[in-house]
Amino acid sequence: MGERTKEQISFNMSRIKSRDTGIERALRSCLRKHKIRFRSNVKRVFGRPDFIIPDMRVAIFCDSAFWHGYKNGKTRRHLFKSNQLFWQQKLQKNIARDKLVNRTLKAAGWKVLRFWDFKIKKDSEQCIKAIKCALGNELEN
Repeated sequence: MGERTKEQISFNMSRIKSRDTGIERALRSCLRKHKIRFRSNVKRVFGRPDFIIPDMRVAIFCDSAFWHGYKNGKTRRHLFKSNQLFWQQKLQKNIARDKLVNRTLKAAGWKVLRFWDFKIKKDSEQCIKAIKCALGNELEN
């Protein structure tokens, strides 16, 4: 596989979805399986959480390790071959925005839960346990 052109890279990046991603669908399926009522991608809530549980004021985010800078983007998997400065700045802005969203929602009385994509894929039941804990429900074994 040879070097990709800027046009090919741009095309690929433009196809990345911001909602209804695979990790969102996986967590949504688990939420439904456990009969947890939620709303998706609500615009009126700051930061536009992937899911909210309005009655309990819980905001849930499904974060991609790449886009949200897992370990501040310093993993071997996220080394950039070209345009490094742009990507480093982009990921740092995303991390800063996530922190602002967390602070703002918490100040408004929301519980904020964030799950990494690999955690959702590997053990979505653990994510559900954390959600139930935030809701104040007794954990089921």
